[in-house]
Amino acid sequence: MKDINPSSPEFWESLAIPEKKDQINKRCLEAKTWDKAAATYDDLEKCKDYQNQINSILNILQQKGALDKKNIVMDVACGTGTYAIRFAPFCKSVTCLDISTGMLKKLEEKKKHYSLSNIEIVRKSWEDFKRDISFDLVFCSMTPLLRDIKNLKKILNYSKRFIGIVTWAGIRKNRLLSLISREILGEEIHQKGQDITIIFNYLYSLGYAPHLTFFTGCWERTKPIKDQIERMIWRLELKRPLKRNEKDEVKRILEKFADKNGLVKSVTTVRTAFMFIDKKEAKGAFSCD
Repeated sequence: MKDINPSSPEFWESLAIPEKKDQINKRCLEAKTWDKAAATYDDLEKCKDYQNQINSILNILQQKGALDKKNIVMDVACGTGTYAIRFAPFCKSVTCLDISTGMLKKLEEKKKHYSLSNIEIVRKSWEDFKRDISFDLVFCSMTPLLRDIKNLKKILNYSKRFIGIVTWAGIRKNRLLSLISREILGEEIHQKGQDITIIFNYLYSLGYAPHLTFFTGCWERTKPIKDQIERMIWRLELKRPLKRNEKDEVKRILEKFADKNGLVKSVTTVRTAFMFIDKKEAKGAFSCD
C-alpha cells in the first residue's frame, strides 16, 4: 500500500478520478441534458438566498481586482450567463463557453436585452476549447467539469492570475426530490464529487492559497404542476430513463403537493462555496524584499 501523503497533489488527484459507471455524471456532461433544463434554469434568480450568493461573489471579485475594465474574463460552462452578464459591465470582455445550444440561446437573449457587446459566446466543450491567449480571470460555477482534475488543470493553465470557482459544500437536500426518487427509483439520488473538499486540497497542495466564502440557504422553486413535473422527471432521468408509468407516478405524487392555484413548491437546502485564487499569492510568487 502506498504511503498516504495529503500534501501531495497526486494524492488528491487519485481521489478525484470520476467513476466510469456513474451515469449521473455521464449525462451531466451531455449537451442534451442541459438543453432540456434551459427553459427553467433561471428560475432560481427569483430566490433571495441565490441572489445573495451571486451579489456577494460579484462584490468579492470586484474588491480583489479580478473584475477590471482592463481584464478579459472566461466563464467556463456558463449556462444562461447568470454571472457573465453581471461581469460584462465591469471588464473588457467575457468569453462564455458551454456545450448546450439551449443555454446559450438564453444567454444570447440576455446579451441583446442588456446591449452587452463585449460578450463572446462559444458553443464548444471545455475539452475541445483551444485559444492562444490566457485570461485575467477564469470563472466556473456549479459544473460537473470540476469532478475531473484534468479540467481543473486546464483552468489553471488558461488563467493569467485569477480563478473563481463556485461549487457544493457538503449540504444539498431536497425533501420532495428525495421522496419521489425513493418512490420511483427505490433510492435517493446522489451525485458524487463536485464538492469543494478535493478541489481546495488539490490546489492547496500545489502551493496556492484559496480563499473560501460559504453560503447557506434555501433555494426555492415554486412552479405550476406541469413545469414541476418536467423538472422532477429531468432530475430523475439523470439516473436512468423513466418508463411511462413511472412518469405518471411522478405526476400523481406532485399533484398531492399542489396548492389551490396549482403551484408546487420545491425547496433545496444548500451550502455552497466560492473559492477565489490569486496566483500572486502562490508559494514562491511573492517576495518580502
